[in-house]
Amino acid sequence: MPLVIDIETVGREPEALPPRALSVLFSRVNAPDLPAEELARRQEELVQRFALDPVTGRVVCIGLLDVDSGATETFCGRDETRLLELFWDKLGSLRPELFVTFNGKSFDFPYLNIRSALLEVPPSVPLPIKPFSVTPHFDVREVLASGERGRSGSLDFFAAIFGLPSPKAKLDGARVGEAFLEGRFEEIQEYCLADCRATAGLYRRLKPYYFW
Repeated sequence: MPLVIDIETVGREPEALPPRALSVLFSRVNAPDLPAEELARRQEELVQRFALDPVTGRVVCIGLLDVDSGATETFCGRDETRLLELFWDKLGSLRPELFVTFNGKSFDFPYLNIRSALLEVPPSVPLPIKPFSVTPHFDVREVLASGERGRSGSLDFFAAIFGLPSPKAKLDGARVGEAFLEGRFEEIQEYCLADCRATAGLYRRLKPYYFW
């Protein structure tokens, strides 16, 4: 069973981080004689990127899609520990022979592992992140980038190239944080599953050229 996995993340509030860790982060954007307003601007820019790092962000939604059956499931909410527990329990029962992601080797899987480690949620199966392989983890973005990590190309871009529906029709990653604060979890779930479907669509188109 090929299983698509996608996550949505938001940045943690600065006050939720240990003061010493926050001080280290903010020291990176400080400089001698830097005006207070410029320091505040740089700090705000740094906070805006918190969602991209598992030590300063958090998982708010995990989407699963069975490529063969089309069945979907999401774990979404404010209780990150609980949604991670549910995710690992589900993964342990499914034990898919193939994971399918878009940039999962570099982002989703390390993020899930690190957040789970920080919250002491035990894993049920290993999440493979070995580069330049298509089994047991078919990372669509890695395949499309031909192993060049620096090559640009978002999920929406590749979906457009392959003539697939845009997964960003109703929401995009930059607005997930806003939706989370407003409690619009149904929208986040729909957006996460739209990413899963786009990833599955790209996988189906590529599969014949990598599996015989």
